[in-house]
Amino acid sequence: MLCALSFGIVLGASLTHFLILLPDSNILFFWCLVFITCVLVLRIYTRRLANGQIKRLLSMSFGLIASVMCAMTWTVIQAQSRVSDSLSVDHENVVTRLSFLVQSMSQDQSDQQRFQVQVLDPLPTGVPRQILVSWQDSSAGRLTVLPGQVWRAALVLKRPHGASNPSGFDYEGHLFQKNIRALGKVRGVPRLISDHPDASMTVIVARVRHHMRQAMRKILGPARYAPVLIALAIGDQDSVSASDWDIFNRTGITHLVSISGSHVTMLAAFGGVSMLWLWKRIRFGRIHPCELIPSKVMAACAALSIAFLYCLLAGWGVPARRTFFMLLVIGMALLARLPISPNGVLGIAAAVVTLLDPWSPLATGFWLSFGAVLVLFAVGTQAVQVQAGRSRAQKILLVVKESARMQWLITLAMTPVLAFLFQQVSLVSPFANAIAIPVVTFIVTPLALLTAIVSLIPGLEWCASIAGWAANLAMQWAMHPIIWLSETKWSMWDVAAMPAWMLCLSLCGVLWALMPPGVPVRWAGWCLILPALVWKPQRPVEGAWRMIALDVGQGSAILVSTHRHDLLFDSGPRLGGTDAGQRVIYPAMRALAVNRLDAMVASHADMDHIGGLPFILKSIAVDSLYASFDAQDWLVRRAKFSIPADVANRELKFVRCEHGQKWIWDQVTFTMLHPQQSNTVTSKKNDNSCVIHISGAFHSAILPGDISVTQENILVQSNKKLRADVVVVAHHGSATSSSPLFVTQMRARHAIVQSGYLNRFKHPETEIIDRWKKQKTSLWRTDQHGAIHVWSGPSSLDVFAYRSVGKRYWHH
Repeated sequence: MLCALSFGIVLGASLTHFLILLPDSNILFFWCLVFITCVLVLRIYTRRLANGQIKRLLSMSFGLIASVMCAMTWTVIQAQSRVSDSLSVDHENVVTRLSFLVQSMSQDQSDQQRFQVQVLDPLPTGVPRQILVSWQDSSAGRLTVLPGQVWRAALVLKRPHGASNPSGFDYEGHLFQKNIRALGKVRGVPRLISDHPDASMTVIVARVRHHMRQAMRKILGPARYAPVLIALAIGDQDSVSASDWDIFNRTGITHLVSISGSHVTMLAAFGGVSMLWLWKRIRFGRIHPCELIPSKVMAACAALSIAFLYCLLAGWGVPARRTFFMLLVIGMALLARLPISPNGVLGIAAAVVTLLDPWSPLATGFWLSFGAVLVLFAVGTQAVQVQAGRSRAQKILLVVKESARMQWLITLAMTPVLAFLFQQVSLVSPFANAIAIPVVTFIVTPLALLTAIVSLIPGLEWCASIAGWAANLAMQWAMHPIIWLSETKWSMWDVAAMPAWMLCLSLCGVLWALMPPGVPVRWAGWCLILPALVWKPQRPVEGAWRMIALDVGQGSAILVSTHRHDLLFDSGPRLGGTDAGQRVIYPAMRALAVNRLDAMVASHADMDHIGGLPFILKSIAVDSLYASFDAQDWLVRRAKFSIPADVANRELKFVRCEHGQKWIWDQVTFTMLHPQQSNTVTSKKNDNSCVIHISGAFHSAILPGDISVTQENILVQSNKKLRADVVVVAHHGSATSSSPLFVTQMRARHAIVQSGYLNRFKHPETEIIDRWKKQKTSLWRTDQHGAIHVWSGPSSLDVFAYRSVGKRYWHH
């Protein structure tokens, strides 16, 4: 019954997050009372039943429904409060002067600081209370923002807005989970008003973490894995490089770099055993404290206290919360001498975490954390016990064998969930974890914590330096084989985005395979995982095509697929240390099972169109690269590429875009319409854009890059029969393109504008929007609709937006 109630609480909160609109909480509360009354009446009525199984079944069923309704009611009430505290349109993209209290430790990256703040009274109408502030200051003597400080600043506010792409990350949901209801950029120079380091418990913890991070940075200096040691000590992962994250992801050891449950459990166990040993030996004269308070009670209290402090220091993430509440349930059960099963412990911990934070199920770490522990419980019950009378060598060999078996089974059991969430499975994970788990858990993490604590004590900096040096050395030695594993070609298995029913089938197979010994053909359960790993999405038939205009912000990236071929037109912008190729394009292609590009087109040399080109060439094989400029020279000089060493396909062919180029894939014709003859080439990059016309058996499309009115008119005047059912609007909807002649002659049914949300160029222009709409053309915008999916088939031309498909109540 306890497990059913816990499952109902998690299920109720999770179901709420699939809603597009929040229901009336009063109606939910009414139905919640109805089901609770039914449970009470049922409990009284079923006392007369002789069949105990029917009693338990009825009680569990109604109890499950009642817990689901209660959890949904609780979640909706809190969600309504957050949704109502949103930024109004009047305050968006305008300067607003606010006073705010810094609540979080700043994320300082190069010339920018980011921190969460609470807006102080007087709160303007339409401005939310919680804001994430970005302060860009490139001056050498910039101020460091501390938790507890009160600032007065001019902020440009925006609503949280994230890209919406196939299997993309829900940035708006991520910020909603953290109760961040607006983003603000600092304009001018803020003014420090006061400092309140003890304003709240949140501020106190954040302040301690900040000073600990500063002390560790000073001690560790330029050590190779200094950011990783800081992440292990206080959970601050912002300084870990993207290349290191790639290695951790490819080898499946990401869970060790964050504050994992094993780290919390290890410290709690160390504190409990130490207190148990110490409490038995303390005496005051003839009085032994253990006679007044049992040693086990004090050991449990010490373990819980250390676990709680470490979880606070680590940022109170989902894995840390899960571990703490599991330890709390176990400790309370031991103190009260109540029997409780491992599944009961896990269920209560999941329910408590969900009730405290109903948005915890939105985090992938929630399911990975609880799922891994559940598998560990199931595998642990089948472990072979070390029998007495065996030699030490035999005992060690048996322990190693059982550890390897458990690691292998956990990896297999978690494979469907990892494939569903990330479309990637690490094949070297068991080997990498066999190296990393003992080193990171028992050597690196304790030394990193020792460095963090001792670095705050004046006069003991030398001791902290020794501990930090040893931790960095151990991490370096452990990473040598792990880096080698990550560089192997077979380290990762890319998986297409599977439907939900296939995930359910795989999980049923996992449950079957993990059944106790004696269940017939348990091995067949693992076979049910295979369909999810080899599943491929449907592709167009002969003569048809599919086009996805990806949501890459202020830039362009379009994936076109036929029955057996794929083409990528442009690769999006580059922003900071990442680009659209890494953030959007490659994950989308992986989810769509596109593992090779037959051709790639770089329309022109502006960074909003070729920012992701280097990453795409490194990550996926490309047969031909078409460009309106010398792409090979650009890669060598601007992108610092080594041709062909840094290219996934060493046989890549570079082709200059020219009018008249044509190729046919699966009865779909691709024609290059621009640039025209060499005497028409201009010095403007936009005017030299490659323009491709796609003509299938059923429909046509045109991809014009950033050409202007002059080039558009040349195209339509030189080809009076040029038509397109789908047009990607040139130059993101700028007033310099989409001439009346071009718009009229295309007779397009659908027009797609790729532009960034509230971009500084104010694309698309209102007159361009009106011009297309006057032609009765359906207008689609990536800044409003997310990625646009176009499917040309024998029966119809289907268009849909990804933002509408994955709509949730927190999306604006």
